[in-house]
Amino acid sequence: MIQKRKDLLDRCLACLDEQELIDFTRELIQIQSFPPAYNERDVALAIQKKFAEYGIDAVIEDLDQPNRANLRASIGQEEGTHLVFSGHMDTVPPVDTGWDRDPFGAQIEGNYMYGRGTGDMKAGDAALILAMCCLKKAGIPLSGKLSFVATAGEEVDMYGSKAYAKAHGTDDIDAMVIAEASDEKIIVAEKGALWLKFTAYGKAAHPGVSWEGVNALLNTLKFYEKFRHYQFAKEADPFLGANTLNVTTMHAGTITNALPEICVSTVDIRTIPDISHDDILRDVDNVLDELRAADPDFKMEYEILNNSPCLSTDLDDPLTQAAFDASETLFGKKWEPSGVFFYTDAVSLPHSDGSYAPLLIIGPGKASRNHKVNECVEIDQIIECAKLYMGTAINYLTEA
Repeated sequence: MIQKRKDLLDRCLACLDEQELIDFTRELIQIQSFPPAYNERDVALAIQKKFAEYGIDAVIEDLDQPNRANLRASIGQEEGTHLVFSGHMDTVPPVDTGWDRDPFGAQIEGNYMYGRGTGDMKAGDAALILAMCCLKKAGIPLSGKLSFVATAGEEVDMYGSKAYAKAHGTDDIDAMVIAEASDEKIIVAEKGALWLKFTAYGKAAHPGVSWEGVNALLNTLKFYEKFRHYQFAKEADPFLGANTLNVTTMHAGTITNALPEICVSTVDIRTIPDISHDDILRDVDNVLDELRAADPDFKMEYEILNNSPCLSTDLDDPLTQAAFDASETLFGKKWEPSGVFFYTDAVSLPHSDGSYAPLLIIGPGKASRNHKVNECVEIDQIIECAKLYMGTAINYLTEA
């Protein structure tokens, strides 16, 4: 990091009240925002209040469902590069049993804060927000715009990010940082997801005269015997590992003494860069055509439940370099690049031409703790990430 930017970062760091950051994280954790009620608007109100303390106007955008909302706020100037900080406000439910602590108590023990949503991802939200507040308080002269977008419903259907894209468009987004847990790594890639629902149709008959019917379950098994050995065009990626294909549900029949006339199953496919979902679908069609040609009683169709592309950002992209340089300046070493098996709100925010803005995932905590009992986050990582967000924004949005 050049000296001018380091001086700007030092100004920001001097504005960071670490106890305020911890207290604000606890405040967000204590607001329950999980289905079916969600109540993301309550979280948005707390965020709006915090921004107001720093003279930042945050707009709450109500959604179609009761007490659900997105929030957006910006600093800097309208012209120039637009960097978006983003995080979701909902969590998964706490689960009724197994917690050793109140899942909404935000209890602190040593270096850990416990509670639903600590790592996924209210600690990350708090760090993004306080980083942006410090940039504002320090009067950092941004050459473009820095926005914070808080979304509803990421855990279920990306309800909020889809609503944001519809309301505002996405072509003005030049780069994004999403604060999902990354455990002191800079995530440059997330796997794509292709979810397929298959429905096989048969003909009911008594098992004693099974030749009079068609077993939809057996036809489904015939398909999977071929498709489960699918060979991907590219086998592995240095950050994301291998593609995966898993049969995740299968339902057929209602009683033991009747052939099932319908069988419904689902498949979860996770993909790495350079794997075309269109090619996979074409290969699915080919397998089905082969089975239909071999057996006139084979009847199966499918629908796409989720088609989220793999997203990856080059290591030499200006956003990635901004984060690498900031981590080296702050912590004496560059945080390593890595990848994650899950996808984020970013997949709902393509540009109108189908491309995606460069994306980094950087946030406190370990993703392996997400959705589990006794979810927790390291307090020192919350503070580290707030500092890294400041440094990344300065490197990306100020003149050298």
